[in-house]
Amino acid sequence: MGGKVKGDLKLINKGEEEEMELQGYRLCRWRLALVGFGVLCTGGFLLLLLYWMPEWCVKSTCTRTTARDAEVVLLRSTVRTKSYA
Repeated sequence: MGGKVKGDLKLINKGEEEEMELQGYRLCRWRLALVGFGVLCTGGFLLLLLYWMPEWCVKSTCTRTTARDAEVVLLRSTVRTKSYA
């Protein structure tokens, strides 16, 4: 199931104030091994950075897939700012 999955972005609560985007990801063993090697080379600093930035962690260790086949999901709020003019 290689290749990029484009356009598989699901919206939850579409059109409402609490609207969120859902993207599916599947663990990739070679990326996980590469990140593990990076953690060893940086003395654990990379692990700390990925802990602080969970989106980076998912994107560096997983590949995009459909929401149905996902092992990991990334939820992102689509909060729209209101201007009071």
